[in-house]
Amino acid sequence: MVFTDSLYNQHDFIMAKITNFEDWLAGVNPHGDEDIYDLYNSVSNFEGSGRYYTSKEVKNDGYEYFVKADGFEDELHLDSDETKFAFLNHVKTTYTDASENDIDKWYEMKKELGRTD
Repeated sequence: MVFTDSLYNQHDFIMAKITNFEDWLAGVNPHGDEDIYDLYNSVSNFEGSGRYYTSKEVKNDGYEYFVKADGFEDELHLDSDETKFAFLNHVKTTYTDASENDIDKWYEMKKELGRTD
């Protein structure tokens, strides 16, 4: 392979930042109750949980969030708190049957019933 500049086309080796969370979720493919709960907790608390890690960065007009998943190169970029909450709502409504959108109660019930995937 021949590179045309001395920086070896750095941009070809940088992971992509995806802003469409449905596309990112399709690539990450969260599966099982515990995996979905870990994803939700990681983004909610901007921390590591299971195979997910979320970082929070300050910008001039608020915060932005970057979500990484083990085994998936691209990271999800949530550009505001509003986008973060839309993502969390999408995860709850798409991947769980949590009543009243309470994912903590949903997960505890799954664990108590021995039905976590």
